[in-house]
Amino acid sequence: MRTKVLTKGNQLIYVPYLDASLNESIKRLRKLWKKVQADRNRDAVYDFLTAVFELVEWWTAERREAEYAQRALRINGLIATAKPEPFAAVIAASVAPGRLDRRQLNKYSRALIYAAACDCTSKRLKRFIKEQGGINDCAAECAWRLRRLSRQCREMEQ
Repeated sequence: MRTKVLTKGNQLIYVPYLDASLNESIKRLRKLWKKVQADRNRDAVYDFLTAVFELVEWWTAERREAEYAQRALRINGLIATAKPEPFAAVIAASVAPGRLDRRQLNKYSRALIYAAACDCTSKRLKRFIKEQGGINDCAAECAWRLRRLSRQCREMEQ
């Protein structure tokens, strides 16, 4: 629950990532989601997805994405699995229940998983997804790769 911070004197100190701080990050995303929903521009969702990607990118750099994802779900009254998928957890925690169906949640999270697997950065996320054919194509590619990986694992077990 602590984040490393390098001070001026190159001394490493730890700053806790409290539930209140985590909740503020989720509130910021919730506010952005509401703004995206009010905007009729088709590209508005990329602002939200980029913010989600940045948050999970930061958690991943700390190597605590599963822990923080679990806490984000718990803080927002959602059921957390033992090791939740971070992108899906952040999206679920930041969007009011009933405002995003499961298919849309999965589509967004798979698109972000695919972008992360391709070493995309948050600064290039919108351009990357568009170059790949859009959110649906990125999500489909991720699903295809996961199915292929699952099939290979089953073949190795036999």
